[in-house]
Amino acid sequence: MYKKKIVFVLFFFYMLLPFVHGQYYGKNQLDCDEKIYVILYTAQLKLGCQYEWEGTGPVKFDCSGFVQYVFKEAGIILTRTTATQCMDGEEVYLSNIKKGDIVFFVSKKDGIMQISHVGIAISDYADGDFSFIHASSSKGCVCISKFTDSNYKKKYGGARRIVICNR
Repeated sequence: MYKKKIVFVLFFFYMLLPFVHGQYYGKNQLDCDEKIYVILYTAQLKLGCQYEWEGTGPVKFDCSGFVQYVFKEAGIILTRTTATQCMDGEEVYLSNIKKGDIVFFVSKKDGIMQISHVGIAISDYADGDFSFIHASSSKGCVCISKFTDSNYKKKYGGARRIVICNR
């Protein structure tokens, strides 16, 4: 009986391994493509949902609550705030942003530039631009923006890849 418990516990932790530290490692490209599809589909279902400070869904969101909710629906656990989400996954260069990556923007607080906003890329970076979906406090809802709109390019703070595959 004792050996069965140990095997079960080890199997349980093995199954959780892909979800540790805000990363998902796909077994193959199809597996990763399915995760990204679920992320993008879920995010777009929330278009127009109301922005609310500290909102975590399912109908009211702040930016990091929106990202966390969308990834959770795809079975991927992320941290809660922009300050911690910017450490989840693996760093991605601007020119290599792909659909499903999370993108960060900065603002000045107490004279220091800090990560203050996050969204999900819904298109690959091409010709100096990409689109992303986010819960926008200024627009009051979940919406789609372009990187080159509204000073987002000037406020770009980095990107992270959560679904990690050969893509």
